[in-house]
Amino acid sequence: MMRVLLSAIWMCVGAAAALAQPYSANGQVGYLQEWELKATLAKTASGGKVEYSGPLTLRHVGLCSVNGAEEKSGELRLTVSRRTAGIEGTLNLDGDSCRIVASPSPSYSGLMSCRNGQGVPISFTIGPASAAEARGPNAGK
Repeated sequence: MMRVLLSAIWMCVGAAAALAQPYSANGQVGYLQEWELKATLAKTASGGKVEYSGPLTLRHVGLCSVNGAEEKSGELRLTVSRRTAGIEGTLNLDGDSCRIVASPSPSYSGLMSCRNGQGVPISFTIGPASAAEARGPNAGK
């Protein structure tokens, strides 16, 4: 009996550790893909949906960077619905909350709507984070 109980506990611990694995999001934002998106995300799954959330950095990589590369920090929250296979979420940045709606293709691709811009293209991938990415989007700076 004790052996069965211990096995059940270890299985639960193993399942929690698998969900605790860090993920990363990488992609582009903007009409000319002028912003590089990088985020370190935690994944949770319940009730037929998967959620990702964590810190995000947007880095301007366009040609019009007068004083060097501009960077903005914020938070990314995404929900993947198994029913629609799409993704919805928010990007909170500089006092603005942007709504994201994207469809899966090879990566997620869709539109972001903010107070200062509607229908801004966004595309990104989500996958297991490397050791460097797991430390955060500002690691090594």
